[in-house]
Amino acid sequence: MFRKSLSLMLLLGSPILFGACSDEPAAALVIDRKSFDFGDVEVGKLPVEQLFTVRNASPQDVESVSVSVEGSEFFAITSNTCEKYLAAGMECEVRVRFAPLLGGTHSARLKVTGAASVNPAELQGTSFAWVNVTSMPPGTHVVSGDDSFTCTQPCRYAVRATELTLYAGPEGFPTWSKACAGAPRGGCLLRLDASKSVALDAWLPLYRWEVLRSHPLVTVAPLSDENIVVQDVLSVTSLDSTGHERWSLPLSATSKLVVTSDWNISLLRYDGMVTQYDSNGRVRWTYNPQELSSAEHMVADAFGNTYVLLTQRSHDTLVVVMKLIALSREGVERWSTVISEAQLNYPFGLGVMGDGSYVYVGANAFNRSANGQDTVFVKSYVRKISPAGAAVWTKEANWSGVSFNHSGEMISVNSIFSPPGGVVASWVDADGNVLWSTQTRPERGPGVVDAFAFPTHVNIAPRLLFGGHELLPGTDINAYGRGWFADMGDRSKLDAGRITYIDSPNGNGAWVSSLAYTYLARHVVVGGGFGNPANPTGGFIRLYDPRTLTMEQ
Repeated sequence: MFRKSLSLMLLLGSPILFGACSDEPAAALVIDRKSFDFGDVEVGKLPVEQLFTVRNASPQDVESVSVSVEGSEFFAITSNTCEKYLAAGMECEVRVRFAPLLGGTHSARLKVTGAASVNPAELQGTSFAWVNVTSMPPGTHVVSGDDSFTCTQPCRYAVRATELTLYAGPEGFPTWSKACAGAPRGGCLLRLDASKSVALDAWLPLYRWEVLRSHPLVTVAPLSDENIVVQDVLSVTSLDSTGHERWSLPLSATSKLVVTSDWNISLLRYDGMVTQYDSNGRVRWTYNPQELSSAEHMVADAFGNTYVLLTQRSHDTLVVVMKLIALSREGVERWSTVISEAQLNYPFGLGVMGDGSYVYVGANAFNRSANGQDTVFVKSYVRKISPAGAAVWTKEANWSGVSFNHSGEMISVNSIFSPPGGVVASWVDADGNVLWSTQTRPERGPGVVDAFAFPTHVNIAPRLLFGGHELLPGTDINAYGRGWFADMGDRSKLDAGRITYIDSPNGNGAWVSSLAYTYLARHVVVGGGFGNPANPTGGFIRLYDPRTLTMEQ
């Protein structure tokens, strides 16, 4: 093609004006398609190629043409005739390969440079890898984390993702092999850089056994030899380490239950009477308070002594005081003291040091209003009391719902009754100093706390267990979701561990009402109910594997 030079035009006397060429059409390089989908390609297998044509659609030659692919390493140019010069109206070719090394949807751009007006071609391709589940124990299943498939027997699925997590079900402790060898309880994470084969070799359930009851559980507590004792509104029952009944005692009235360090069982009746049974359900002694009383709380120290907190009303009911009574291992009153900070005194917690050196009482105090019909709040407090019944100190705070451990430390818990739930909790040391006070994140529930405890066991620092129920969307506080429990940390911080959920067999909600460790094996004993407390449909006791609270295998 003949192109005139500037010097020749000057010699011929042609008029030259700067910008005289501005009306000439700009050069345009056009790719023969605006987009292309390479379709499905198996990771690591034969790649797919596609030929693209680039045309110079302008009346001008393009002096320097170049092509490139940007956006993904899985797209590459394998051949190219679009190099440097491209005459007007002429075409060149470029071949692009899609060779993915990871599953998923990938995209890139085929770009051409050399002219002022060039539109790239959008490239896309999807790669997949086969996930083969080769075996699993009877009654189990394997489910993908994205819910795209569930295997109840050996299966094979094409997965179009970079990563995929496989979970074993029902929830428990799986043993994986092949590509999932060594995967934790939380699931097997696969990076899909090739097709994968996995095997679920073995599976253990989260809980060793379950006993269903006609009524919700009130208390669960450990006994010796991995036996446990459980209480509902009808009876107190001892179960062995396999969940079979050892003995049962009917209850004629509501009671509170405490197991002493020598494995005796104290029952506090609603009127303040205490009856202690040995670990085989035989009566050891009975204590009756001298005054008309209402039972509130009961605890035991490491020497088998029992401490009872009662409320007593005056004959005209204008005054309510608390009475703390210390009983020996044989049910004999050792000492007592009356606690009254106002006209009306109502306890919310009782604790004792393991060696019996101090007792802790939490209470709210009120006065009656001038008209005698209403109450006026005075204070909320915790008092430390010596064995002689004298007050060592009294600390006021907005405490309620407390539990004490044998170190004299206390946890205070206030539930948040709006979805998703949560708590405001404080840990207080034996001298009444707050070690931490924390609220769970508003977006994390996991729900309302119905039970919390300091389960203690040999040579293990106390940890905090929470249990409760999920809050369902809406305003009905009796609409219960799943029950749940978790390790929630220690004296250093509130730290939610792995949460274990409990579903109702009837789909009508569940809750956890009591938690404990067995003495040596550290299995977690969980008791609760189905439905909701206003309309219960039964109860349950489960013995969970100690690994349930952690991510251990």
